Amino acid sequence: MRMRIKTKSFIIALLLSGTIISAPPVLNVYVIPFDNIKNDVAIGWLSDALADIVISELDNNDRIYIKDKSGLEEVMSNRSLLLQQRPGTKNLLVLGKFERALDKISISIQLIDITTWDEVAQRKVRGSYNDMTNINQLLKESINTMMTPYLPEPIKSKYPTLTEGKRMRSPPSYAEKAINMSSAIELAIDDLEKKMDISIGARGEFDPKDSREDDGEWVLDISKDNYENSRPENQLNTSMMVEVLGNLMDNPYQVKLDRPQFNYDTKNKKQFQVVLPVNYKLKGSLIKDMLKSLPYSGLKQDGSLTVFYFNKDKYNFPVDITKKIQLGEYRTIPVIQLQDSNSKPLVILVDTSDKQLHELNSNKIIYKPFHFFSPLIDFSVGGWSMQVSLETVDIPVEYIFNMDVGTANSISRISLKFIPEIELNAYLDELL
Repeated sequence: MRMRIKTKSFIIALLLSGTIISAPPVLNVYVIPFDNIKNDVAIGWLSDALADIVISELDNNDRIYIKDKSGLEEVMSNRSLLLQQRPGTKNLLVLGKFERALDKISISIQLIDITTWDEVAQRKVRGSYNDMTNINQLLKESINTMMTPYLPEPIKSKYPTLTEGKRMRSPPSYAEKAINMSSAIELAIDDLEKKMDISIGARGEFDPKDSREDDGEWVLDISKDNYENSRPENQLNTSMMVEVLGNLMDNPYQVKLDRPQFNYDTKNKKQFQVVLPVNYKLKGSLIKDMLKSLPYSGLKQDGSLTVFYFNKDKYNFPVDITKKIQLGEYRTIPVIQLQDSNSKPLVILVDTSDKQLHELNSNKIIYKPFHFFSPLIDFSVGGWSMQVSLETVDIPVEYIFNMDVGTANSISRISLKFIPEIELNAYLDELL
């Protein structure tokens, strides 16, 4: 018995020593929040968002280990840690900064070797603030281009690979490797047993809810699953969903109105050119409420777009909400009024893509149609599920129009109200 133990210990030691010798170098990449150069509050959220995009892109590469700000501080406070790493290991810092000019976002990225503090690569990305998807793609492409020359070459073993561990953010310890291998083997055996049990019918009688083979044809009977009828077990989830969706539909936007600028028209001194800045965005609590309150069936994120999926196996979809979504009754349009001291409208601004509303005019007040605003929330419902799409971006707008000086001097109040799209014509008829 002692001989077996000693032999086993020797084999383990031999394997571990081989692992040390053959361990390939790695690339440690430190990613910290991007610098908001001008401290622009409206785009402050990009500081973490851009860093997250970089992390998400690099995390797909098994030869890169992501480190955060705390990891960087640890290395900076104890530089000797760099000397304890595997031979050939590189340590790179991603430094990013950004700024906005009108509707354009400029991003600068530096790649710093923290061993020598030399800049080893740099790129610039520029795109429209209203097209964050394109900015995200350009940033990903730039990061991949910068990193490619520094990726360690994979070491090919002459021995076959028995198992492939799950990707980790930091190199696993030897104990973790042993646990992972043992778990992988156990899971593989368990999975094999399950498959064999299913194939030979060893796990019990046939479940009528499962698919079955009938004379060479596989059939799943769903006639007993009536998704149109309410399920008592879904009532609690449904109540929460009605409350959250009600807030999403009725009042989803956060609006910032800035003081208008009145500039004399160079061609007509009796008129002002009025510039009214407005910023639209979704309320920050909406996504948090969705994540905390509602058990969703699926979640998809693509840059600033977040899509929630809710299946009918967990919810009873109320008829009134389903109808409201199908008819588009939740869609709203911003209507801005510039009013006098008696709250009488002097100017009406409507931000819509409706061509018919762009053709309207008025003899009583100034009416100006625009098309800058785009809905940041969308709903869709089908036979089996409901989808809620949320776009977490800002829409900065400047409404520019002319008006006579006398009327401009009478403006004392500005109001903005979201009007349901189906009610907009009737609403404007009363004002115009």
